[in-house]
Amino acid sequence: MSPRFSIVTPVYDPPQYAFEKCIESVYAQQCDDWEWCLVDDKSTDEWIRTRLIELQMHDQRIKVYYRSENGGIVAASNDALSFVSGEFVVFLDNDDELHPDALSDVSETIDNHPLVDFIYTDEDKITPEGEHYDEFKKPKWSPERFLAENYCSHLSVIRTSVINAAGRFREGFDGSQDFDLLLRVVERTSRITHVPKVLYHWRAIPGSAAVARTEKPHAFIAAMRAVSEHLERRNIDAVVENGSRNSVIQVTRRLKDHPKVSIIIPTRGTRRSVFGVDTCLVVNAVESIERKSSYSNYEIIVVVDKGTPDEVISRLRSASPNRLKIIDYDRPFNFSEKCNIGVVNSDAPFFVLLNDDTEIITPNWLEMMLGQMQEPDVAMVGPLLLLEDGRVQSAGHSVTPVPDHFCRGTSGRSIGPFFMLKFARECSGVTGACALIRRSAYFEVGGLSEIFPLAFNDVDLAFKLLDRGYRIIWTPLAQLFHFETASRPIAVEPREVDLIMNRWGSRFKNDEYCRI
Repeated sequence: MSPRFSIVTPVYDPPQYAFEKCIESVYAQQCDDWEWCLVDDKSTDEWIRTRLIELQMHDQRIKVYYRSENGGIVAASNDALSFVSGEFVVFLDNDDELHPDALSDVSETIDNHPLVDFIYTDEDKITPEGEHYDEFKKPKWSPERFLAENYCSHLSVIRTSVINAAGRFREGFDGSQDFDLLLRVVERTSRITHVPKVLYHWRAIPGSAAVARTEKPHAFIAAMRAVSEHLERRNIDAVVENGSRNSVIQVTRRLKDHPKVSIIIPTRGTRRSVFGVDTCLVVNAVESIERKSSYSNYEIIVVVDKGTPDEVISRLRSASPNRLKIIDYDRPFNFSEKCNIGVVNSDAPFFVLLNDDTEIITPNWLEMMLGQMQEPDVAMVGPLLLLEDGRVQSAGHSVTPVPDHFCRGTSGRSIGPFFMLKFARECSGVTGACALIRRSAYFEVGGLSEIFPLAFNDVDLAFKLLDRGYRIIWTPLAQLFHFETASRPIAVEPREVDLIMNRWGSRFKNDEYCRI
């Protein structure tokens, strides 16, 4: 009977102590339903061949192939794949370690999800002295983030038949051969599961990417090419660039068409100092849209409270004489209701909910967010919002243990934890201060819940969309200022806190996209 798991390990001159630790970790597995397929890629150290022969002689589960010439990691890995007999392939580098529960936890996951094709787990790094550090708590399957980096990496376990259908490893992608393979795997299956446990220990030795992402620049070049070819196979027109010092990939989608966008701004005509100048916030917001936006197919719908000064209305009409629509609102303040009224008075397939205390920074802000909307399962996209002093106001929502803005107060030039401020990614929500929303999805979930008149309405909306299977994307490529609390002071009613916790308390226990 074939084993459930085939562990695949190319071997080429590993440090002896590291290889012995690797061997120990395999034999320490709680699950023994495995075989180990090792390929010696013409190692130069004599002890390696001797050790491999010894392993093979003492355990029939161990298969070894000796290459007659050094072919590199792609050739050696493909040789190993050619003689696996297990249902699933487990990739293990010759100087790394598996957690003792690695195979048993993955096996349990397969038992619970028998159709799964690809399982990945959390990981950490390990020093030559055996000290663990840099734990990487990964998100649930996040296809947008995966374009920026191979965050799945270790431990990856893939159904053997899917690997074969994908064409195994390809020459020319050395250093990122696993990324290229996984990109082709996820083109063939959506049955992907994350095990949120550290089950792989990546050894940090000189020259390893575990030491620094920039240790292998050739690998980053190969990764960019792998992503480019992946997007081309999926008929996604995009520019693929170096996003941050050979560390993450930046994907910028080109628009296939230019749909109309309605920009909906609730206001009461508040004034305050902005960059040292007394400013009418909503006028400033509209003027910045008209002055800076490179996208032209939009309208602006301003929902104004009764009592908004006539001067403000006049200045708004002057700022946007051809695109502006004014909607009167004569009820006790309810942000959700004002936004819903604005949406009802629009007819565009996409709309932006925009606070009046915002100002455009990047001219192509709408293009960058609309690019994400070309994926039909994306319902909501948010930009990077900066405070007046350049610090981050919001980089998407972080909802564990309570709703908050990711990286709030961090320098706007920061890379963030695990480079998360440098690439577009799935998240558990984006702030209603600026969110591009798919109209059909908004109506499908009933819009903003008016039982949240001030706080948590955007959190509630995001969870409703996620429950329907939609994705929410945050992107750093669109940027605005948000002069937070300028329009209204932050005030959270205890009733709203109780309501959001009663409705969505289970989601606050585990932010599936932001685990840091």
